[in-house]
Amino acid sequence: MEPQIDYQQLAGALLSQFSGKREKTVPSSTPTTFYGHGPGGLFSGAGLSQQLFSAMVLPGLGMQSILPARPSRDANPLYGIITGVTATSGSEPTGVCDDPPTAGLSKLCTHSFVFGRQSRQSRVFELDRMGLLTNRGEFTDFILAGDPFNNQLGGAAVPTLPGLNVQQVARNELGKAVFEMGVGWGRDFAQELYTGNPTNNTAGGGRKFFYGFDTLINTGYRDAVTGQACPAANSIVRSFGGLDIASNGGTLVRVVSNIYRNLRFLSNKTGLEPASWAISMPWSMFYEVTEVWPCAYHSYRCQVAAGSTNFIQSQDDQLKLRDDMRGDIFNRTGQYLLIDGQKVPVVIDDAIAEVVGAGETFTSTMYFIPLKVVGNTIVTFFEYLPYDVAGGALEAANYFAPPGTYYVSDGGRFLWHRKPPTNFCVQLVAKTEPRLLMLTPYLAARLTNILYVPVAHERSGFTDSSFFADGGRTDYLGYGPSYYSPTS
Repeated sequence: MEPQIDYQQLAGALLSQFSGKREKTVPSSTPTTFYGHGPGGLFSGAGLSQQLFSAMVLPGLGMQSILPARPSRDANPLYGIITGVTATSGSEPTGVCDDPPTAGLSKLCTHSFVFGRQSRQSRVFELDRMGLLTNRGEFTDFILAGDPFNNQLGGAAVPTLPGLNVQQVARNELGKAVFEMGVGWGRDFAQELYTGNPTNNTAGGGRKFFYGFDTLINTGYRDAVTGQACPAANSIVRSFGGLDIASNGGTLVRVVSNIYRNLRFLSNKTGLEPASWAISMPWSMFYEVTEVWPCAYHSYRCQVAAGSTNFIQSQDDQLKLRDDMRGDIFNRTGQYLLIDGQKVPVVIDDAIAEVVGAGETFTSTMYFIPLKVVGNTIVTFFEYLPYDVAGGALEAANYFAPPGTYYVSDGGRFLWHRKPPTNFCVQLVAKTEPRLLMLTPYLAARLTNILYVPVAHERSGFTDSSFFADGGRTDYLGYGPSYYSPTS
């Protein structure tokens, strides 16, 4: 039985070690936000029509929305991969009583995963400024047409924010603040699913990164304890050589089919069937792939003697296969590629990096993500440090901090802190410690350097993209009413 901790006694012992003035993190005494209502507020313009329309594009985060997440308290878990048995040693017996060769030894490779650390805070709000209106000419009954969230921001990877209702964005200050924090959280951390690398951690540990797919789906695997090379754990990593999809459809079908075939071969030979995968790629890449796939899939291995044989394909069949593979592309459901007669699911993900080349050509990567093996054993998933377990952060906070200063959301995945107010100025901060795990990296693959040329690239939801667009103002300070003083 684990010993019980007397947190009150522990807190007293710790505090007794400190002398002098104790500093605490509090909100600035100067509000940093721009309000939605009241003088200069974003939605305070007299006569602003009730109906608002959303032109905001947020990134669609496909893989984050489908990968499961579970709690874990292990800082450095070790997972094993049995890589094989060494060769038999010894000589064959000469006589009937001689010893035969000795069987080899089993080999194990271990790998581990680290937590990241993500946090964001709200702006500083002046409490008594909340709810202020300019005058009777200002309205709070706005109706927003369009939901920019629309399940785009990665499901459980974004904390559940109280009162997050897009209809409240323009109606009150709390709705606006919560909306802005939700957008920032989902957008800022999105690409780390692919690019995350702990070498980018800050020196003091305030910001940490988990291993993303670009690291997990790789070659050069080593044992986590000894550093011994583990080639049996290596993923398939190949380059398409910068070839254009449009003029190399047959090559694309052959390479993609070969990668998937090798993954299926390995899952079968290692006894991990039935196994399932998802192929992840950007929106534009998938659209261009499905432009050429039907024709190339049906013809890339055909041998036709010139002048003696005609090869005929049904255009209707090609168009049907193209449309079937695209599924409901705008709601991002039902996408797949037909490979060796199997419908392999495709997940469209805006978080995958695209390199823009001359003439608006694009180069990016296609990922083959193993989801489950031996039926329903999940092998790619998120873990997070739970803050609500017995003896954890929340329980300790109930002893060390004033009541209500800390709370958790989403099953303990996110820890929230109400900073001690500076008079009437308040601020909220949240953090989480997630990690991405892939237990069978040898069943994963990346096909890099795929080039495609869409007619025109779609809008991006990332502010650092050349295809991002917004506009307008964050406030209307200086544009509000300016009334004369009652005296000169």
